[in-house]
Amino acid sequence: MSETELASAAEAPPRVPERPYAIKRSEADALRRWWQRLTLSSEALQAHTAAPPWPKGMRATLRRCDTIEAAMLTEAFRHLWSSLPAKDDQPERQRDQRLQAWACIALVVAELREEQPRMPLGAGLGRQKRETGKPYMSELRFQQLMTSSTPEELVQRLRRGLALIDKRGVSVVHLADNIALWWREYQGGASPQPTRRLGFIWANDYFGAAAGYRQDNQ
Repeated sequence: MSETELASAAEAPPRVPERPYAIKRSEADALRRWWQRLTLSSEALQAHTAAPPWPKGMRATLRRCDTIEAAMLTEAFRHLWSSLPAKDDQPERQRDQRLQAWACIALVVAELREEQPRMPLGAGLGRQKRETGKPYMSELRFQQLMTSSTPEELVQRLRRGLALIDKRGVSVVHLADNIALWWREYQGGASPQPTRRLGFIWANDYFGAAAGYRQDNQ
């Protein structure tokens, strides 16, 4: 096998078991590979790709960012943006919106230190906390998350939500897709199908996770 073929094999995208609504599978592939190289140790990364991990400081710099604009200037985000499928024919306004959405995704996804493929965010937040028998995220905080009205609010509340579950146990792809779906609706592009809207998706996952153990505790 030639050096070119070896490089291509090293960068071959992983399969995406999730079914995203707002991002393409090719984008989900690129995102997961980016997160793996940004987050996993050399040993853990070998199970996914022959590509080396990026320096730890790269993730730390992104996590210190408080704004979308600051995230766009980081080396970590530049790696992500350059790995996404190009959309050269996209109007400038749509390109700017896509840039902001993916910067928001980078800010939040970089918080995860371990992921669980297929696990939606809502279900992760609604799981039972053993010490209290209640969801990791209270219903009040969950309602606040669902009513986030600005990108800054969304990022802040998602980061807090991930901290509640020890920044692990949910799917990188589902998390990114939720953020992309929020941005689509923020720009006025809500789906005509209620089951494909973020509020329904989050609530269905959260209360579905909570229903099982609440019923058992009654």
